[in-house]
Amino acid sequence: MVEGKTIGGKMTVQPGIERVQNYELKFDPEVIKQQTEKRRQRMVDKLGQQAEALVELETKAKEVLGQLGVPTFAYPAYLNFVREGWKKKGRFLGETLRREALVLLVKWQLRGLDEVVLVTLRDQVLTIGPPGP
Repeated sequence: MVEGKTIGGKMTVQPGIERVQNYELKFDPEVIKQQTEKRRQRMVDKLGQQAEALVELETKAKEVLGQLGVPTFAYPAYLNFVREGWKKKGRFLGETLRREALVLLVKWQLRGLDEVVLVTLRDQVLTIGPPGP
C-alpha cells in the first residue's frame, strides 16, 4: 500500500487508489441496501414527525394570514416564507437564527410580500423574533 504524503508536517493526503477503493465500497449496491433497511423505520418515523410539525405550522400560519386579511391567492408565497423559516430553525439557534430570519424577510419583501405580514409570521408563527443591534 502506498503511504499518504505529509504536507508541511501536519496533514496526510490519501493516495488516489485508496480514494477509488473507498468510493467503490461506499457505493456498493448491497451495502447501500443493507444500510437503508437498517435505517428505514427510523427514517419513516422521523419524516412522520416532521410532516406533523410542518402541518401544524402551516395551519397556524393560515390562521394568522386570515386574521390579517391576506387574500388567499397570496397564501402560497407566505407559506413558502414560513417553510424556509422552519428549515432555518432546524439549522441555527440564537442570534444567527434571528439574522437568517431577517435575510429571509428581506428576500420575501423584495418578492413583493408585505413586511407587516412577514414580521407577524416571523414573530407569532415561527417565534423567532427580530435580531439584536
